[in-house]
Amino acid sequence: LPASTIKVRFNGETGPSYRSDMALDDVSLSRFAPPSPPPSPALPPLVPGEALAHTPQDIRDEINSATAEKRNAIVFIPPGARLAFSSNVACSGDMLLSVRSSGEGATLDGKKSSNMFDISGGCSLYLEALHFVDGRGAYGGAVFAYGAGDIATKDVSFTGCEASE
Repeated sequence: LPASTIKVRFNGETGPSYRSDMALDDVSLSRFAPPSPPPSPALPPLVPGEALAHTPQDIRDEINSATAEKRNAIVFIPPGARLAFSSNVACSGDMLLSVRSSGEGATLDGKKSSNMFDISGGCSLYLEALHFVDGRGAYGGAVFAYGAGDIATKDVSFTGCEASE
């Protein structure tokens, strides 16, 4: 048979009586087209007032808006996202900065040149479902906190983050 020949075999089992016969009618073959990939999972609903962040600048912008409006800064980073930091995000003053993801979490990458957050002046920090990698700083490889408020974490990991002092 030529290589382009397609062989199809149907296997079936029948029972012992004449009522268990099997028949195949109207069989056709066509080229297989794989199904479209499933749509990306929807983001979980954002908490009211929560800002979506795709870059470190988005986090800075939310802090600036929150400061101007005298409210807390609440940020959601999509699961699977990777934010590369060339400089840290600073928060100072009497506010809560909440940065979270969900599911598999998001990665915050200091690129071996920066820590990711500089927290001072009473600013409190809440981190959830985040992976900090390759952060560098004199006093805090991922987060430098001096004169900060409370700091809390949930499902947060740190890999390759170093402080030189």
